[in-house]
Order: sequence, then C-alpha cells, then structure tokens
Amino acid sequence: MKKICDAAISLLESGESFVQATVLQSSGSTPCVEGACMLILRDGSIRGTVGGGALEGGVIRAAAEVMQDKQAKVIDVVLDGNDITAPDVICGGATTVLVDHISAGHPGNLEFFTALRAALHSGKRARIVTSPPIHGGIATRSQCLLVQDGVPLGTNGFDPAVAKILEERRGGYDVFTGLDSFGVYFHSAGADGTAYIFGAGHCGEKLAHILATVGFGTVVIDDRPEFANAGRFPEADGIIVPKTMDLPFNTQGMGADSYIIIVTRGHVYDELVLRCALRTPAGYIGMIGSRRKRDAIYANLLAEGFAQSDIDRVYSPIGLDIGADTPEEIAVSIAAELIQVRAGKR
Repeated sequence: MKKICDAAISLLESGESFVQATVLQSSGSTPCVEGACMLILRDGSIRGTVGGGALEGGVIRAAAEVMQDKQAKVIDVVLDGNDITAPDVICGGATTVLVDHISAGHPGNLEFFTALRAALHSGKRARIVTSPPIHGGIATRSQCLLVQDGVPLGTNGFDPAVAKILEERRGGYDVFTGLDSFGVYFHSAGADGTAYIFGAGHCGEKLAHILATVGFGTVVIDDRPEFANAGRFPEADGIIVPKTMDLPFNTQGMGADSYIIIVTRGHVYDELVLRCALRTPAGYIGMIGSRRKRDAIYANLLAEGFAQSDIDRVYSPIGLDIGADTPEEIAVSIAAELIQVRAGKR
C-alpha cells in the first residue's frame, strides 16, 4: 500500500488523473485479497495488482471506460474455471471490484493520499472506508480514511447519511442499521503490525527490508549510530539510537499489534531487551540464538521472578525452521514466522 500511495501522490502532484481499482469483496478461490488496490494510468500501465490473470485484465478494460467517462463503476468478475484456455483455470470464485476515477483536478484526492501516507508511516491503525456508487457514477472519490478514532477524511463523495454515521460513530461499523440501500466496505490500512527490530546488524538490516515489503511497519533500534541510520535502513518507518537498549520501552507503547524481534550483537543485550519485552503486551516476542543461550537467559529470568507463562510467550530460536544459515536466509525465516503469527491473529 505504501508504494501505491506514493505513486498516487506523485501522479496527482504532476497533474495526472488515473483510475483506482479496489477489491471490495471476494469469495471462493480467487487470486486476490479484499482491499487489494491497483492504479491504472491513461496509457494503460499499472501500479500494484489486484491478483493478475483474467481478473486483472477485466479490471484494466473497465478502467479504460472509467477513464473516458470519469465516473466510478462496480464490476463483478466470476472465475468459474470452465475455460481451459484461461490462465486462472484452477480458480473458482467471484470478486467485486470498485473502479474509480481519481481526478488530479480535485484537491481532496491529494489530501486523501497524503493523509493515508502519513498513517502508513506513523504505525497508526487506519481503515479505508469504501462506499460504491449506487445510482450512476460519481466524480469525486468513493473512499474516505479513518485513522484510529479520528474524524473521517474525504467523505465528500459519500451519501450524506453514510457520512453522518461515520462522523458520529468513529468506532465499530460492522453493521449500518437503517441504511440497507448502501454497501459500505472497510479494509485495514496503515501498518498491519509494527515490527520493533532490536539490533541493526546484518540480520536486522535484511529483515527490515523484507518486512517493509509485506506490510509491517518497521522500527529499528540499536545504540550504535554507525549501524542504525537511514543509509542502511532507507525503508524503516523509524530509527531509534538510545543510550541503552532498554530505553525505547518507555516511549514506544508496544501493544498487541507489536512484534518484538531481538537480534542484538550479544547475549547481554538480548537478555536486557527480552526482560523488558516480557513486561509488554506485545503480540510477538522472538529472540535469535542457540537453544543453549536461550535456556541460560530463561534460567536467569525465572530466577528473577518471571513465570514460566512469560517464558512461553517467546519464539526462540526465532524464525521458521527452514534450514536458514546466512543473514538473508535467517531474515526470510523470521519474516515467515511473523507472517504466520499475523495471519493467525486475523
């Protein structure tokens, strides 16, 4: 989503309108996920994907019409697997996609994507709310942004009744009572979990890059500025160089959507960070190292008064067992474990 957002802002700032396709819902076996987004430019080139294959081809064809008419439309694509010549022959499902014209001439569009980018880089929880056109198309965007419990941004294209409820509730919107004529969809935006990487060495460097590509917010923490810097971590959402490695726990507010990865340069630092991590409600705590090192640290913490239930929260040795050896392979194994844990939470 970060790349989509950056591309949208770049296009709007250059005065170029485009079409945005958003997967509203899907069922069965489809090559997409709800909330997937793609931009289609006037020349037919794309940014992002809604799944590829026949589905994406249908969306691109619809985008050409939307670009010409400058009106949004909703399309349904059915992949039934009966056409043996189709690349999606093994898929069998249905997808509903909003294909929306985003005008560079409407200032609200740039405002929306600018706010979305800020949410993506802040680690705040956010949702994109989509209200597809019911009767004909609309010239303004069909989406607004909810950042945590703030005032919705970009409801100018919404029906007033829907906009009013969004502004009044700002909380749970799973059911809209009394508005059966409208379909309103909610998709997560912003960082889908924030990874706090304690240790800016080789593994931390490789891991930060991978996690940024799969939707995690990333905060890199190391007390060595020659390691923890923007030159080595250009994609990180935050870089912290504390005097001691325990200090960030006083300021970061780590919660259930936080993933703490301990890959520091030594056992002493690992134990220090783990001790602090266990005092947080973080949804994931992982520590690199051998079982021998792990057991020695565990023994120290148990002697200090930590319970076995605290120790049981820790993923160590960290990462899925794929036979990883190099820093790159270790980073892949850790990222895979985080994806697995995140999927379980969903």
